[in-house]
Amino acid sequence: VKHVELELISPELFDSVPKEHFVEMRRMSKLTGAHINIHAPAQMDLAGFGTKQGQNQWSEAQRKEVEESMEHMIDRGRDLGENTVVNFHSSGGVQAFEWQAEKVLGEKELPPEGKRKIFVIDQADPRHQIMPLEYEEKEYFGGTKPWTPQERMEMLNRSQWDQEKLQLFNYEKEKAEINDRLRNIESQTTPLLEGKNKGVLNEDEKKQLDDNMRRLQVMGNHISELNTHMDTQMQDLHDKFVRFAHEGEKKEFFSNTKIKNDYDELADFSRKKMEISDQQEKILREFNWDIEKARPELEKIKKDIPKKYGNEFSKEYGDENKMESRRQRLLNSIQQMPIPERFIPTDQFAKEKLSETVANSAFYAYGKYKDKAPIIAIENVFPDWTLGRAESLKEAIVESRKKFAEKLIEKKNISKEKANEIANKLIGATWDVGHITQLRKFGYSDEDIAKEAAKIAPVVKHIHVTDNFGFSDSHLAPGMGTVPIKEQLKKLKEGLGKEYDKVAHIIESGGFASQFKQSPRLQ
Repeated sequence: VKHVELELISPELFDSVPKEHFVEMRRMSKLTGAHINIHAPAQMDLAGFGTKQGQNQWSEAQRKEVEESMEHMIDRGRDLGENTVVNFHSSGGVQAFEWQAEKVLGEKELPPEGKRKIFVIDQADPRHQIMPLEYEEKEYFGGTKPWTPQERMEMLNRSQWDQEKLQLFNYEKEKAEINDRLRNIESQTTPLLEGKNKGVLNEDEKKQLDDNMRRLQVMGNHISELNTHMDTQMQDLHDKFVRFAHEGEKKEFFSNTKIKNDYDELADFSRKKMEISDQQEKILREFNWDIEKARPELEKIKKDIPKKYGNEFSKEYGDENKMESRRQRLLNSIQQMPIPERFIPTDQFAKEKLSETVANSAFYAYGKYKDKAPIIAIENVFPDWTLGRAESLKEAIVESRKKFAEKLIEKKNISKEKANEIANKLIGATWDVGHITQLRKFGYSDEDIAKEAAKIAPVVKHIHVTDNFGFSDSHLAPGMGTVPIKEQLKKLKEGLGKEYDKVAHIIESGGFASQFKQSPRLQ
């Protein structure tokens, strides 16, 4: 036996093996000349999605927790020797696509790229909900029109953005209506105030004046509330735009000098305003929110504003007319904002988050073990899960290497060429020939499956050889099923060249033994 993989596929099993056991295995591998690698728990999702039934929401806390677990598993890999391959699944079971290789009954076209259904995630919502968007052909008076998942996603982003902007303009409309009524009441109130100053009002006129003053106060408070809502909504729109708009569209938007100047001015103003608010809140907390007791300290903050932020800011800070002018300029800019990509495919989202986790873990490994660090290999799981197909997994590997190399350059002062060399060595893919064969249940041929192996080949560091019939991951021994093993290995060899012979081929045939309680070796 030349290659042994420790299939520690559950976290409990992984942590039940004593550290000394890993040391003994390393000694045995030296004696026998065999190489050992680790299969990390299958329940992990490196992007940070939950992996329990019905809990596939994403959170940064979950991603960070997985990163910590990866470091622990990397340490165990190093216990086994130098450059041990530590294998991680690319997904914990999050749906990405439903594929379709052939037309179904009645359809005139195939879905673009074979994507029958795309699962998208809401990046902006704290719950990060996932929803499916399906291909559909609708019959209109002018004929059949296909609605692709991509078009549905773009429409979802547009309608959500328009709805949020509409809320902002509804506030503005409501303010205008209140201001019209307010001016009307003010015109009635002005002569009454003059009469009061001259002492000539009768009882009914005095009552009318009191009533008008109360109404003016209520309307003034309402306008202040609406302004607060508008300011919050504008900040929220700005946040979504900055975080989720396409980089090229953002650059083009800010190429407008007037818009950029308005935004820079607003950002500077908002920063100063937030600093003052934070100072005020700190004082109020110290005085247990008692405004009267806190007033002297609050007045000091107010007096320091011109000295700290300048006279111009001080004049604008309490001037609602100037604030209103600023709001109007920003409203005009928001009208021209490109639509943020609030909803994106789960596959794209997973690519971004997994690459961050992998890059950070590789940086940890290199920082601790240098050139002897374990190799992180990301394995394709099922093709309908996130990063389950060759193209997206390869892109995730490339992005992970890029982020890792950038960290080495920035924090370790390593040259770009050397950093890329280290990243290419320590991060790669595991190709499971059985997992990708699950494409067969979506109508794909053996030739299509072999093409997937050709695409992933340049980044492969590890290979899982197993057999099944293309409908479940039954883990039969090679030759017991119908997986195009030979065709895939040929494509991998062509893509890897001389490196192919250095790559471990792990036979995963536990399924036969598990189901039939006998060794598959005799078969």
